[in-house]
Amino acid sequence: MSGRTFTVAELVGEVATVLEERLGGGFWLQGEVAGLTRSRGGHVYFDLVERPADGAAPTAAVPVVLWSSVRDRVNLHLRRAGSIRIEDGVRIRISGRLELYEPKGRLQVQMQGIDPTYTLGLLASERDRVLQVLETEGLLHRNRRMEIPPLPLRVGLVTAAGSAAEADALQTLTDSGLAWRVLHVDARVQGVGAAEQVAAALRTAAAWGVDVVALVRGGGARTDLATFDHEVVARAIATLDVPVVTGIGHETDQSLADLVAHLSERTPTACAAALVAHVRRTHERAEAAWADVALRSFDLLSRSHAAHEHRARRVARSAQALLTLESRHLDRTAEHLGRRAPSAVAAASARVERAAGSIDAASRAHLRTHERHLTGATAVLGRAAPRSVRHTEAALEALAARVVAHDPARALARGWSVTRRADGRVVRRAADLAAGDTVVTTVADGRFRATVDDPPAVPPDPTPRETGPDGR
Repeated sequence: MSGRTFTVAELVGEVATVLEERLGGGFWLQGEVAGLTRSRGGHVYFDLVERPADGAAPTAAVPVVLWSSVRDRVNLHLRRAGSIRIEDGVRIRISGRLELYEPKGRLQVQMQGIDPTYTLGLLASERDRVLQVLETEGLLHRNRRMEIPPLPLRVGLVTAAGSAAEADALQTLTDSGLAWRVLHVDARVQGVGAAEQVAAALRTAAAWGVDVVALVRGGGARTDLATFDHEVVARAIATLDVPVVTGIGHETDQSLADLVAHLSERTPTACAAALVAHVRRTHERAEAAWADVALRSFDLLSRSHAAHEHRARRVARSAQALLTLESRHLDRTAEHLGRRAPSAVAAASARVERAAGSIDAASRAHLRTHERHLTGATAVLGRAAPRSVRHTEAALEALAARVVAHDPARALARGWSVTRRADGRVVRRAADLAAGDTVVTTVADGRFRATVDDPPAVPPDPTPRETGPDGR
């Protein structure tokens, strides 16, 4: 390879000359801030990077330096425009000059100014886009439609651990004297990756069964609060199944997190105070309800007591009037009976005497008729009785002769005997006995016992038996 040989200084000088000729004037540059640092001398160093739409790693980067001599002017411009802070993750549009830092041989942009409306416009545009998306998906007011429980004493507190926002919220809850149970979930609330951490912390708090989630952060610049305008945070709040209360230190507008939350307050202290007020309102309503119940019960009892007393007086008056009426009726009845009693008794006595005369006459006629019947029956019985007696006596004599003829003693006297087994059963056949059996034999003049040594042979059974064709 042939050509000119440069010294390092010459090459750097040539490059600087080319840059001065091509980009010697100022220009505007836009991108996302990354790797921001501040030196002890007040200088600010960062990279402006270009990221793809999906938020992946940067595809291009350029170093930027903001000298301390220019920084105060830039900050004043930012404050006048509306509270913007240059931090990692913030997209900005700056003016500057491209230079070659010869001692290091490095290209860098010397920042001269900034366009705040660019950053604010991006934030507003992104905010409007997310609002439209959530509205289209029906998520914008989902969390707001939920109801906070009457006593939300289990609180999931999402914020940076050890921050002033956490301390303020906890102090307000503690000072209330109520029995709060607070679950602390730590999350970065500013910078790169903060939105994802906040969203994860919200889901963690909800998964632990709290009654309400409190998302709080102290005040700051508009860009410091960009985390709460992020779609991932807004979507996490909108899809939670637990009401979310925010207390984010705003200067003016509400963040997306505020708009999708159930309730938004301007500070962490106000957020905790809102929860305290909610519980106290519930307590006051309960006390008022009990007082109303007591008052209504007392009024109902009083009215019921008065009504019962009124009814009792009416019943007493009615009973007294009825008793008076019945007493008068009894007096009139007694008086009437007193006047009619002698004549009624006389008439009844006459009816009794007439009835007695009729009964006496009827009884005498009836007795005379039965006397005639008895006299006739006596005569008939007197004639039939001797014949009946003689017939009965003859029948009795014949029966006595039959009894004598069947008397067992007469059979025994003629030489018969009766043999029984030990259990008293009469022995009728030889088959009833077996060797060793004890028998009792009764004869005319007594009985004796015997033991069977050799039972008599049993004659064959004369009953014919059927056989088959083969003789069996």
